[in-house]
Amino acid sequence: MKNGRLRDYLLKMKTLILLRHAKSSWKHPIDDVDRPLILKGINRIINVSREYKNIFNKSNIIITSPANRTIHTAIILARETGISFNKISINESLYTFSSASVEIFIRSLSDKFDYVIFVGHNPAFTEIIKKLTNTIIDNLPTASWVKINFKENKWREVKNGQATLGFSVK
Repeated sequence: MKNGRLRDYLLKMKTLILLRHAKSSWKHPIDDVDRPLILKGINRIINVSREYKNIFNKSNIIITSPANRTIHTAIILARETGISFNKISINESLYTFSSASVEIFIRSLSDKFDYVIFVGHNPAFTEIIKKLTNTIIDNLPTASWVKINFKENKWREVKNGQATLGFSVK
């Protein structure tokens, strides 16, 4: 490949950040999808967003589950990192606890997006990390993230990604 074509190819390599929603409340007798963040969770995602701003603010899009706790997490992330709220997209496919569903969604992403953030749930995120990387992780804690760099430049082809773990800060 000539230098220009190689550069273009490398620039289109895919990066996925899986951000688990911040700590939520089980206090109220409401449906799971409606559970709100607790103050500890709000403070933690504010701190995580600020601490890792340089990692998050490269994203083309933030795609979040329609759960209250994930939407709130995504909004705080965007606000604290300077990402435009217009880059937040809500997608029902991420309101899942199944890694198979998350994998199907990853493979369906438009290749126009090279750097994507998902805000979602466990155990789906922990399991997809194990499947798409060589990282051994028992549990992705709330307000923690994993950045996966793939060598592939098409979402439908991603595999064997290189993971960077970003656990929540106090």
